[in-house]
Amino acid sequence: MPRGQALGMVTMLPEGDQTSQSLRQMKAMMDVTMGGRVAEELIFGREETTSGAMSDIVQATRIARNMVTKYGFSDEIGLVNYGGQTGEEHASEETRNKIDAEVKKLTDASYKRAKDVLSKYHKQHHLLAKTLLEYETLTGEEVRDLIKKGTKPKRPVINKDGGARGNREVLNAGNGKSRLPGLSNDDSSRRE
Repeated sequence: MPRGQALGMVTMLPEGDQTSQSLRQMKAMMDVTMGGRVAEELIFGREETTSGAMSDIVQATRIARNMVTKYGFSDEIGLVNYGGQTGEEHASEETRNKIDAEVKKLTDASYKRAKDVLSKYHKQHHLLAKTLLEYETLTGEEVRDLIKKGTKPKRPVINKDGGARGNREVLNAGNGKSRLPGLSNDDSSRRE
């Protein structure tokens, strides 16, 4: 739920003291950052997707660029470390173009993985979205209980008005139906 400048966020805590990350962990972090954008597209449709995921896209791109230019996770670029803020210092124009192509390949793959997961688990995705509208925040344990057991938090619902605060137009499609398919009591608005 929006609070301040953030329109919504996920915070991932490291498991203990971590000084390095595996390729699998970096890909997973990218997938999580792409999840917000994908969720918006799946709920609202591409034409109604907002700029809200900008910082997520920046983060996914930063991870991918570091994978390619600093950590040696690109067969095309190889085991070379390029310095500088964007990881392209001392790289030729041809190499910079290859770096950009590799970064795009990684972010596109991450977007696809996030979309595949959210599409496959669309019922859980909609349940999670509806529950977030009601409770505004959920702990990791509450999310696990909701997804695995279908159990909502054992605390009072904060928002009983479908997530609306002030201007309700954001929730309405203009025809009396919710813009949030599958999240209203009207099942006819659900996108499959």
